[in-house]
Amino acid sequence: MKKVWFVIAIASLYALAFQAAIFTGISDQIIFGMFAFSPFVILYMAYVILKNGEPSPYTFEEKFYDDFDYFRNGREKLNVENYHSFNP
Repeated sequence: MKKVWFVIAIASLYALAFQAAIFTGISDQIIFGMFAFSPFVILYMAYVILKNGEPSPYTFEEKFYDDFDYFRNGREKLNVENYHSFNP
């Protein structure tokens, strides 16, 4: 799992560097090269995540979001401490 987070961090830094390159005065050829190379960075990141990632222990019907304590169909109680609702 350590490799997945490293590749995600590198791809994110590449995206940030590309965005910053537009404003820093780097030549247009380098920016275009970074733009042309960016799909390969994203495809490699997706490949590493799909190959080395850990699947969720829940099914889609059991738990809709894996990063939020929310269970579907009323089978489980909602953890109120982690639930952030909008109350005007």
